[in-house]
Amino acid sequence: MKVLWFEISTPSRYKDDGRVVCGWQDALEHIVKDCREIELYIAFETEEPDAKVKVIDGVTYIPMITHYSFAERKLSNWTWKVNEDKVIPLGRKVIEEYQPDIIHVFGNEWPFGLLAQYTDIPLVIHIQGSIIPYNNALYPPKYNGYTFVRAAGWNLRKDWHRLNGYYKDKSRLEMEERTWKCVKHYMGRTSWDKALVNTLTKGSTYHHVEEALRPTFLENTKLWSCPNGGKLRLLSTGCSSFWKGIDVMLKTAHALKEAGVDFEWNVAGGLSSELKEIVEKKEGLRYADNNINILGFCTPEQLIDMMCNSTMYVHTAYIENSPNSICEAQLVGMPIVSTMVGGISTLVCNGEEGDLLPANDPWQIANAIIELSKDNERMMRYSKNSRQHALERHNPENIMNQLLKCYKDLVKQ
Repeated sequence: MKVLWFEISTPSRYKDDGRVVCGWQDALEHIVKDCREIELYIAFETEEPDAKVKVIDGVTYIPMITHYSFAERKLSNWTWKVNEDKVIPLGRKVIEEYQPDIIHVFGNEWPFGLLAQYTDIPLVIHIQGSIIPYNNALYPPKYNGYTFVRAAGWNLRKDWHRLNGYYKDKSRLEMEERTWKCVKHYMGRTSWDKALVNTLTKGSTYHHVEEALRPTFLENTKLWSCPNGGKLRLLSTGCSSFWKGIDVMLKTAHALKEAGVDFEWNVAGGLSSELKEIVEKKEGLRYADNNINILGFCTPEQLIDMMCNSTMYVHTAYIENSPNSICEAQLVGMPIVSTMVGGISTLVCNGEEGDLLPANDPWQIANAIIELSKDNERMMRYSKNSRQHALERHNPENIMNQLLKCYKDLVKQ
């Protein structure tokens, strides 16, 4: 079976420089590349003019070389149409040349799903997230566009870039709405993305395929152990946008501090200085003053060490699908405290694998953290159940079987 993937970044094995951009794509490739029933082709956009087709361990990598003029680069600050007009013709050429049996597109927030309009070959979208419900949670309560303007101090350059971003996000939303209308096949893994398929498309098919995780976490032998008192150590990862509840994190930390809790809250991954400044000005609080340490990029090995030495994992998002950060924490055996939004309730069984709380309720989240930290028996139960669930959910053999079933069903149809 010839399967053509359209990826949203350059595959790590093609770059061969150790950098990972979209780990879930690389993780699924790691599982599929040795399957004898699948002949895998991976197409991706690149601006490297000398990029060549490569075959590595039986996988064919197809760079779609794009070039943007000065005017196109300026226009692309305002709209996704520039990118769409570049990659769709290239994608059509790849399909015509390689004639796959199945087309597998990662994410419907990028243009590749629109290729379904130009081919009769079954095209299935591997749902990552969705701009439509994300846009519904665009700003936290009390925040709006004026919040940004005020925080920037009426900086015309920043305001101009923000206006660019507003119209570009609007064009991306419109592009995704067209994608939902023209694509009839989807694969997902949570009740949330199944609900989106049921409500945003008509007569579509939905295929359950679990998310592949980075091999480093699947093969890891270091596990979380219950702390014996002392300082409470909280861990979060990937808190890079308002959607992730960065304001809720700050308010939760402040509630813990006001309650006299001895804690530190480590945040792996980036938080832009602009968003950090906006939240601190709006809330009248500072992350550093409330024991939050923004650590920046961490390697998987560093992250595992931090997980094993933390008390619990905390997630404060307003909207999510299936955050890999929670899945990776579960694999290490961490107890979870999270908001119950999007597909998180599919990942974490409330009261058995973690505590799920309403979004934007920092006092309930803070209380859940305090109460759980006092109950070692419950933390141990959460740890055991979380790890068992995650090991089953992310088992490479199970994922391969689910993916094969999806492909075969589409070929039959």
